[in-house]
Amino acid sequence: MAYPTLPKSQRAWTFSTWGLPRDILTLDENYGVPAPPTKADLIVRVSHVSLNPGCYITMNVVLPLLRRAISGSTTYVPEGEFAGVVHLAGPAAPVHLCPGARVFGCLPVPSLMAGAGSLAEYFRVPAESVALVPPSMGWAEASGLAGGGQTAVNMLLEATLRPGTRVLVNGASGGVGTMVVQLAKAQGAHVVATCSERTAALVRSLGADEVVDYRANAPLPAYLARTYAAQPFNYIFDTIGTQALFDECAAYLAQTGLLVNVGNFEGFGSTIWRAVVNTYLPRIFGGVPRRYVMVSTTPTGEKAAALARMVEERRLRVVVDEVFEFEDALKAYDRMLARNAMGKIVVKVQDV
Repeated sequence: MAYPTLPKSQRAWTFSTWGLPRDILTLDENYGVPAPPTKADLIVRVSHVSLNPGCYITMNVVLPLLRRAISGSTTYVPEGEFAGVVHLAGPAAPVHLCPGARVFGCLPVPSLMAGAGSLAEYFRVPAESVALVPPSMGWAEASGLAGGGQTAVNMLLEATLRPGTRVLVNGASGGVGTMVVQLAKAQGAHVVATCSERTAALVRSLGADEVVDYRANAPLPAYLARTYAAQPFNYIFDTIGTQALFDECAAYLAQTGLLVNVGNFEGFGSTIWRAVVNTYLPRIFGGVPRRYVMVSTTPTGEKAAALARMVEERRLRVVVDEVFEFEDALKAYDRMLARNAMGKIVVKVQDV
């Protein structure tokens, strides 16, 4: 099935300043469509978009002046994870990514910083950033596979997991955490997972051996120190970015252990500062006597395709908390900002 033309305009959620999503996003009913693709680029007709916490954080902290310097534009579209159908393909695009192909993927960071996001009916994406949707996956699940999945894989690449390796997954019910639990368990690790009582059953179903209710056992670091000092963790995978978890981890992380983090909800500047301090501050000057690494994700279609194979082999699944209609995207952001979702928050853009 081919889609030889583009409409004259489209619907897209846009912003032109900085702040939280509900304060700055507007639904534009007549937003411009991308130009026909060149080289190996694709125009994707978007079905679903999976919201990513990193996107709302950058919306809240990146100066419009910086975005304008990167993109040359004054209007921006958020988000980077998506699933949809190839509408037009550039002349150098791979044959399997022809018009009509069902694809999913995640935009690279430069595209996100430029505000060339996916929360629109059509958008341009490099062919190297997408993969074919597994036949067994629905659109909502596919939209949440590339970003969270590749982040989870990158976190585990920092570790050497063997049967019996003891790991703690902080934020196990979130979009990345649900995947880290599955991947760590698949490698034989003994998984202790933090989540709320409401999400405990889900986290156990994903393979967690033990579940810790972080609310009932607050403050969490003190509880971990009391409970796991005799059997400390070899790795801590922090998908939330709880600084206190690292500050006090000498009580429950083995001396040779490692804490792997993907950032936090406190903002871009704070994330960078804490990463530098946590990584390099010597113990003699107050540094934590444990190893720390912050991972970043450079999404690629090749990595996305590997995740798709894992889904087909039933080694991985995407957990979707709720799907919102396109007009209700602000409600979707509110749901994500509540920080108690079970898996991914997804926006349905249109039928494709």
